[in-house]
Amino acid sequence: MDKIVFFHMNQLGDLLFSLPVLKAAKNELNAEIYSVIKPGLAPLLTASALVDNIISKDLPFLKLIKELRAKKFNKAALFSESPSSVLAAYFSGIKGRYGFGTSSLNFLLTKESKRTGVPSVFNNITLALDIGLKNIPQDYTDILKIPKENISNVDKWFKENSINSSNTVAVSIGASKKRVNKCLPVKKWVEVIDVLSEKNIPCVLIGASWEKAALSDISKQCKSNPKVFNSENGILDTAAFFKSVRLFMGIDSGPMHLAAAVGTKCLAVFGPTDPSQIGPMPFNKHVILKKDDINLISPEDIIVKAMRIL
Repeated sequence: MDKIVFFHMNQLGDLLFSLPVLKAAKNELNAEIYSVIKPGLAPLLTASALVDNIISKDLPFLKLIKELRAKKFNKAALFSESPSSVLAAYFSGIKGRYGFGTSSLNFLLTKESKRTGVPSVFNNITLALDIGLKNIPQDYTDILKIPKENISNVDKWFKENSINSSNTVAVSIGASKKRVNKCLPVKKWVEVIDVLSEKNIPCVLIGASWEKAALSDISKQCKSNPKVFNSENGILDTAAFFKSVRLFMGIDSGPMHLAAAVGTKCLAVFGPTDPSQIGPMPFNKHVILKKDDINLISPEDIIVKAMRIL
């Protein structure tokens, strides 16, 4: 049996952009499928049975090459353009190396795919076609599977906090230091949360475990003192949380894409990035609020959009 390995990027949104390709590969290829991926994101693929095996992207470089060599892969498909990924595929002796021509080490690829703009589902589909796949989904919805255990964890959390999940708005407002231009000032979100709470629409702040202190501080700034959900049990609990709520509200981010991928409607606030290329999918299901200077978006802008949905 043939073996193919996919090299993933490190961010949640970029992983979700690869789901249509993985689904097509699973359906069409008579091959054993591996993914080189960050351990924190791997449960999304494992639970959804999209790949047969996982290789940790956190392995030391030489150990990663040794692991790849031992598997004797026929093909490597690189969503990642990082030099380390391209070099790992090359030094592992994988004969078919498919990746984007925009990679700085594209001369080590055996097939270069065209990439337009930033990483996206559209670009990944181009790569998939070059691999030989045909029936590739056009977006990432209805591909992820969430285990019952994680759904139970979230149901328990809502019951313990006496919150009706079906009426809840999940609010995700944080971003990494490299992406602060995507963020609105906290005081604007505080105003939005308090207005919605006055209308008996509960909001829950959600973020990664390392954001817990910051989110608790934001909650204290709100009159409504909203609850904070931090996924102590990993990314699958986060996915289950988003699937449980009525609406995702927040910035262009990995959590936004995760909410969309599990079928939850998004009210997504965009600044300089282009929602037509990397907005929540399918694009026509969601509500986008965009201004190139995100600071020009007011709390009233968000509240008006939210109330039309809710």
